[in-house]
Amino acid sequence: MMQNKNYGKVLGELESEIMEIIWQTQHPLSVAEVVKIISKKRTIAHTTVMTIMGRLVEKGLLTRNLSGSSYLYQPKVNREKFVARAVHSIFTSTLSTLGQEAVTYFVKEIQKMNPKKRRDLLKMLD
Repeated sequence: MMQNKNYGKVLGELESEIMEIIWQTQHPLSVAEVVKIISKKRTIAHTTVMTIMGRLVEKGLLTRNLSGSSYLYQPKVNREKFVARAVHSIFTSTLSTLGQEAVTYFVKEIQKMNPKKRRDLLKMLD
């Protein structure tokens, strides 16, 4: 089952949806295949998906290789690496913009977490 995660301002809603499809598929996909998957939920133009996938190539998230008469796309980075880079970017930007207040707020939010989730988070940081 496909999880639809929205990666905030790092990726738009359709970019996030396409990346989830690409990450969950174990083989390269064409634009038509991605359109077919998205079309199970809603109507979307082939050209819209093609444009977004081209942008994801430009952003360094997808690779595109010609196969016959169409391009096949696959992830250039896995989900975990993407999320790590996105979080680092967001945190660094927030820290440089808001300074110590951002760190203080972040720590306060961690303290509000369920103890098990907090332990799991600390394990991930080790």
